[in-house]
Amino acid sequence: MKRFPILALGIMLLIGWLAMPTPAHANVTELVLHTRTCGTVTAFILYDTFSEGTSPFWAAFAVDLNGNGVFGEAGEPVRYVRVFPTQGQAEAIGMRLTFPALPEGSTIAVTAYEVDSAGVPVSPQISPVRYQCKHRPAKDPLPPNTDIAVPGVGIVAKIRVAAVTVFDGPSATFRPLGGLGKGTYVNVLARNERGDWLQIQFKGQKGWIMWQTQAILFGPYATLPVLPNVESPPAPTAQ
Repeated sequence: MKRFPILALGIMLLIGWLAMPTPAHANVTELVLHTRTCGTVTAFILYDTFSEGTSPFWAAFAVDLNGNGVFGEAGEPVRYVRVFPTQGQAEAIGMRLTFPALPEGSTIAVTAYEVDSAGVPVSPQISPVRYQCKHRPAKDPLPPNTDIAVPGVGIVAKIRVAAVTVFDGPSATFRPLGGLGKGTYVNVLARNERGDWLQIQFKGQKGWIMWQTQAILFGPYATLPVLPNVESPPAPTAQ
């Protein structure tokens, strides 16, 4: 008879444990930098092999070279490694990033995150690792700097056709601002509701390109701000 209270307590504990919320998966964690100079850096992350979203999945390594806290803008390296969810043993993933060498003593920072094939970030950005560069390689492991705020991630379009016209609105009826050649990278600021036009940074101002057949997007582009569709410029006002 004395066993019943113990058994009841065990059942209550089991029910309580099953009712507890499942802890969130971090997906990619523990960013550490190894060999690093003013033009290269080797980074490693730990991937827990658990991913949700639209496959395939990619671990992204992104660099901030200008110190503005946005990683992977046009002109800053971003590298992608395909990862394969197994929900098994965690694995280390490494990547060597290269970029035009900065002056010695420059500050360089690296972050990482996971993104799915729909451009949705499926893992929070890792707190970045920052270092003062030297041309002579430093090889000691450098762990995260906990004083750095969680970074922003740049979304970039790469032009894949010979020439793309940039307009001052999301339609070919707007005024042309200039053009972009094949292989050009530009920072993306927003998209229209229909998703066929992108607002970009262009020569110190904002422009628009029709992108779906003319450019490739990189980064968590599902997070882009959405602006209204506009089919034609506003009519001129009477003077």
